[in-house]
Amino acid sequence: MSGATSGGWHTPRLLIRGWAPPDAPELKAAIDGSLAELQRWMAWAKSEPSDLPVIEERLARYQAEFEDGTNWACGIFLRSSGELLGGVSLLPRIGPGALELGYWLRNECTGRGYATEAAAALTRVGLAMPGIERIEIRCDPENRPSAAVPARLGYRPLRTSLEPVPYSDGEVAPTMVWALARAESETALADWPLPIPSQ
Repeated sequence: MSGATSGGWHTPRLLIRGWAPPDAPELKAAIDGSLAELQRWMAWAKSEPSDLPVIEERLARYQAEFEDGTNWACGIFLRSSGELLGGVSLLPRIGPGALELGYWLRNECTGRGYATEAAAALTRVGLAMPGIERIEIRCDPENRPSAAVPARLGYRPLRTSLEPVPYSDGEVAPTMVWALARAESETALADWPLPIPSQ
């Protein structure tokens, strides 16, 4: 599946690009510094902290997947300074014609609209890919800041139900599922600027 640019995209405030192994020290610092909050809400964070070589290997895999067009795990960086704010991903794990969108921020970077700005950008990127008709966002019903992101972007709440927990062995947990279809996206995202491919 194509549609992603290797240099990533920028928005008025953000640079969103695929991870690369040199990002590992800054990513480790961001995760470790926000670990308690991340582990509360993010299934992948329960296996952290990781040693630096493990993160470097992980980012090399992410980079290869991004370049192959099979998975789009990206860092969110502040354009003005290059500071790492968090991560955002498009994940092909919910069936044909759809991608799951996930995001997280460092504790000190929340409350400024960065997650919504990044999610708006990758929603547009995902829906521009051939064969993709729907983007879904899934979050814990108690994670109100995370649930506010799809609400601001015009996603429709589909259900709150027990859903499989990613990266677990058969575990399920209460999950809010939101969706935005391609046909609805231009109206829903009308107030959000198009992400611009970065070179």
